[in-house]
Amino acid sequence: MKVSPKTASLIAALLCWVLFSALTVFIIQGMRDRARLIRDNDNERILNMLFAGLRGYEDFGSAIESSPVLKERIVGFAIYGNDLRLDYSWGVVPRSFDESLLEDREKNRSGRFTIPDKQGHRVKFVLHTERMGPMPPAAPSMPAASPVPPAPPDPARGPVPRQREEGNSRRGMMGRSNLWFMNILMGGKYLYIDVAHPAYWRTDTLTKILFPLSELVLLFLVLSIRALYLRNGEYRERIESQKNLVVLGTAASTLAHEIKNPLLSIRLQTGILRKLFSGEGKGDEEIAIIDEEVERLTALTYRVNDYLRDAEGHPAVLNLYDLIAETSTRLCGRNILEENAPRDTLIRMDIERARSVLENLIRNALESGGPEDAVGASLTRNNGSLTIAIFDRGKGIPRADLDRVFDPFYTSKSTGTGIGLSIVKRFVEAVHGSIALEQRESGGTIVKITLNEHGR
Repeated sequence: MKVSPKTASLIAALLCWVLFSALTVFIIQGMRDRARLIRDNDNERILNMLFAGLRGYEDFGSAIESSPVLKERIVGFAIYGNDLRLDYSWGVVPRSFDESLLEDREKNRSGRFTIPDKQGHRVKFVLHTERMGPMPPAAPSMPAASPVPPAPPDPARGPVPRQREEGNSRRGMMGRSNLWFMNILMGGKYLYIDVAHPAYWRTDTLTKILFPLSELVLLFLVLSIRALYLRNGEYRERIESQKNLVVLGTAASTLAHEIKNPLLSIRLQTGILRKLFSGEGKGDEEIAIIDEEVERLTALTYRVNDYLRDAEGHPAVLNLYDLIAETSTRLCGRNILEENAPRDTLIRMDIERARSVLENLIRNALESGGPEDAVGASLTRNNGSLTIAIFDRGKGIPRADLDRVFDPFYTSKSTGTGIGLSIVKRFVEAVHGSIALEQRESGGTIVKITLNEHGR
């Protein structure tokens, strides 16, 4: 089974896009994995700093407040009791703990749960206190000790500094505060720590944006390369066709020139025969048939030459209304343009090629098989372009033939040459115009030509 170049190039483009997409997914997934590992490592560093900093402070809040890094990264810290309500909090935390957050969550041996949010901006750590390491036992309540009188000063060592006594007093207060906090910590059920990760959130958001953008860019590049490949193929085919056309044109031009001389001789001989047999009534019908065939061959040679010559010619500014009126009056005996057609319609085109276009279209309308008075034309202006429509009430063109009528030498008429519409299309496209055929309602054909209006 032979696959067309368009289908093969489309399959190749899709395969390239799939391969590049897989590479993109691999790269972006690697970026996200790297960012996740950095986040997890950062989490461990933050937790180590938090628990290590607790040694010199009364509670977690004081440890967090004392460190700019912890204060910036930790959003909230809380201890929840067995009733799942707050026993202690710092920052922004829920008023009660929702144990459904721990469902289907993996925890390590220390009873720690890691819960990243969907946006990747923060990570929540939940520690089950029952599985944490042992804490120092709480001291039983004791009556307040009576103050101990200071010892008399030792003359050898000097007076005892008051500063040491104040330090001992502060350490005693800190010890009692730590003891109170440890009681809360041991009596709680869950430790809740909410840590912010702006760097990971930025990376995660960037990869989410980059992936669809990269896919679109890759798809655009692959399709652009495919379009370039197909366009280059069209250019190669066009160059080959131009080469063939040059060879064909040279051969056809030589052949047409060689045919003209015998045709001229035949026409002279038929003129002599007509004079010889004039008045006798002999051979008039046969001579008329010869003249008709000679005329047809002569017209064919002219049309072949017309098709092979330079399509653009020598463009000049023309009034399209006047040209249509002149050509239709010469061929139909009347101006076939509608009365409301605009008259100030200027185009830039070679006058001989423009006249050839109109002559071919009007002759086709007259030879369509419909009444001559039904042949008409309209001229309209639209956004800097002019559209000529020539219509008839003939037999029309079958839908199956609409795509083939512009092929050289294709015709459905027994007496046609099949080159007229090819000449029209070639001359119109040479000035960046377009031509289209339509079936007319109630029978007939409409030929529409659109040309750029000069000066608009």
